[in-house]
Amino acid sequence: MDVDFSPEQRALRDEFRAYMRGIMTPDLREELAQPLATEGGGPLWRQAMRQMGSDGWIGLGWPREWGGRGYGPIEQYIFIEEVTRAGLPFPYLTTESIGPAIAEFASPAIRDALLPKILAGELVVAIGYSEPHAGTDMAALRTRAERDGDHYVINGQKVYTSLAHIADYVFLAVRTGDPETLPRHKGLSILLVPTSAEGFSFTPIYTVGDGETNATYYDNVRVPVENLIGEENRGWQVVTGQLNRERLTLMNPGTANLLYQQTVEHARNTRDGSGALLIETPRVQRLLASVYSQLRVLQLACRKQAWAIAQGTLDVADASAIKVYGYEAFLDCYRQMLEVLGPDGVLKRGSPGALLQGQLELIYRSVPVYGFAGGTNEIQRDLIAQFGLGLPRAKR
Repeated sequence: MDVDFSPEQRALRDEFRAYMRGIMTPDLREELAQPLATEGGGPLWRQAMRQMGSDGWIGLGWPREWGGRGYGPIEQYIFIEEVTRAGLPFPYLTTESIGPAIAEFASPAIRDALLPKILAGELVVAIGYSEPHAGTDMAALRTRAERDGDHYVINGQKVYTSLAHIADYVFLAVRTGDPETLPRHKGLSILLVPTSAEGFSFTPIYTVGDGETNATYYDNVRVPVENLIGEENRGWQVVTGQLNRERLTLMNPGTANLLYQQTVEHARNTRDGSGALLIETPRVQRLLASVYSQLRVLQLACRKQAWAIAQGTLDVADASAIKVYGYEAFLDCYRQMLEVLGPDGVLKRGSPGALLQGQLELIYRSVPVYGFAGGTNEIQRDLIAQFGLGLPRAKR
């Protein structure tokens, strides 16, 4: 079985890799190194996003009828892997999971208004699912939207709404049905809420990974009925499709592959206390071999799922399995790479003597978010058991 990219896909990857070297200017890297800038949002970041949109890269794999270049999901996966490998904090949930959901479920007016802006790099959409009392248990959410003429009026609170501080919209899960007459997972709807809407506000939550997420608040926020994504009370269908794509995108190993290559280069040029090159010591060889094999397995699994999207056969259990494996692989791989670097590997960015500009230490602190982003790993194991192994649904 040939699991490699085709010659045309490799050429496309190499072309985009060279393109990203031009996008990632020293000034942009300096902007991204500032405190709380790890997710972008600055003027040079926005300029880079618009440039990629103008040059047609953001919609590389999107269908032509959506305004893309029509290559397909595998080429779109190449784009995501390479853009993260280059070090650009790309709002991939906007383009890779929310965008397709808008294209499939939104009204023509919303599609026509928003999809071109997403492809142009001009629009960022945050996801508002988790709530303070319910965590990532979507079926337990309490944020409500009541119909009032040609608007919905929203009241409630969300937590861990990443990118809300730079987003134009929130892809918001709300309860529109009567919880007394509908099961917990029924009666949910998805609304696109402009962050400029009256009654919307947020407060920052600073993370251990030098990032920023948010608590978001909805105080009688009014949004037009046309901002409904999918049918009222049937948002669960929209959410499940979006989350399956999100889990695949979250686990792409682009950044890990780059840090692995940099760690190998460090081992090739650094000697231990006995004078031996690190790369020649059995301990380091074992560590690097372990990292390589885990990242390669993850890469192949992600590519398989990109192929499944192209075939229209993306499976719930497979997407959840990648989420669980990817999270645990990232933790293990980054830990082992830090062991190769030694004590100076844990020096933070900006510290004298920090190896790899402190990027490995930073990403290692950031990994725990993947344990619950896209749904907690405990829930993912339930989905694997139910949809992959045919076991009874977990009672919660």
